[in-house]
Amino acid sequence: MNKSELISNIAKETNLTQKKVNEILDAILDSIVEVVKEEGAITFTNFGKFEKKVRKERKGVNPKTGDLILIPPKEVLVFKPSKNIFKTE
Repeated sequence: MNKSELISNIAKETNLTQKKVNEILDAILDSIVEVVKEEGAITFTNFGKFEKKVRKERKGVNPKTGDLILIPPKEVLVFKPSKNIFKTE
């Protein structure tokens, strides 16, 4: 499923227009990104946790030349699903 399919599904379930659902979804995603940037993580009970992590500097190989290179550290977004997300009742 892609974003437009998700928007279409939500619009059908909520009787909102796809334009309004798109605005709401964009606002939610922007908010998640801002919270993770500022606070490092955001948790949704019974869904999961989005968290900012830092990948350490590591050694790598240039695939064209075979030379060893250092890959610099970088921030990445990690999602850890809740243990309850696939729980059946």
